[in-house]
Amino acid sequence: MRGSQDVVILCGGRGTRLGALSVRHPKPLLPVGGRPFLLHRIRGLRQEGFTRIILAVHYLAEHFEAFVNAQRDLDVELRLLMEPEPLGTGGALRHAITAVETPTLVVLNGDSWLRQPAAPVVAEHLRQGRAFTIVAVRAEHVEGGARRKGLLTIGAHDELVGFATGDAVVGWVNAGLYVLQTALVRRWPSGRYDLEQELMRLVPPGQGTVYRSEGSLLDIGTPRRYAHAARFLMEAEVAA
Repeated sequence: MRGSQDVVILCGGRGTRLGALSVRHPKPLLPVGGRPFLLHRIRGLRQEGFTRIILAVHYLAEHFEAFVNAQRDLDVELRLLMEPEPLGTGGALRHAITAVETPTLVVLNGDSWLRQPAAPVVAEHLRQGRAFTIVAVRAEHVEGGARRKGLLTIGAHDELVGFATGDAVVGWVNAGLYVLQTALVRRWPSGRYDLEQELMRLVPPGQGTVYRSEGSLLDIGTPRRYAHAARFLMEAEVAA
């Protein structure tokens, strides 16, 4: 059913590449177009019909508490889940799974924007019947370049064959949007680790599929990319 899945947004990173910009504000809460970047993401998800969103946070967690308390008119259930320590993207998702109430969940990064609706990805994930779906975009569609995004190797039937975390500049790269079976994540180990580094060990052989999106991707992890965010979001809204 459209929008019936819980959504986990990973918001725990420190944003060290942003320098002084992230000293007092966590990356997802930096202002873009007069609003916190994260608010744009949540409103977009709400427009698609997703109504229960879990924020996995650690760095400057008190800022997220204030953010959640200020969003009472969104018609969205926002759940704040604090990591006891920095857990990395994989460990943070494993920790957040305790709050997930649906058999399938959507996961995305709180510091990036992909011009790709989540609902069609969910529909294809359910049609494929596999445990894990990762969205990929063309490297040339990544705003500011695709270094550090992770290069995907894709099989003849869109199955996930390999994932390399080097400096990819061509091919299909990780867009930071996933759809997973909740039961799969519950089997992952607890502790600190990155999803990107451990992906091929966390997803059983034959259970991963790749959704190829022709959308573009922006993350706000550097000052240059953050400076482009307002224009990028405005163009995305016009295109929608």
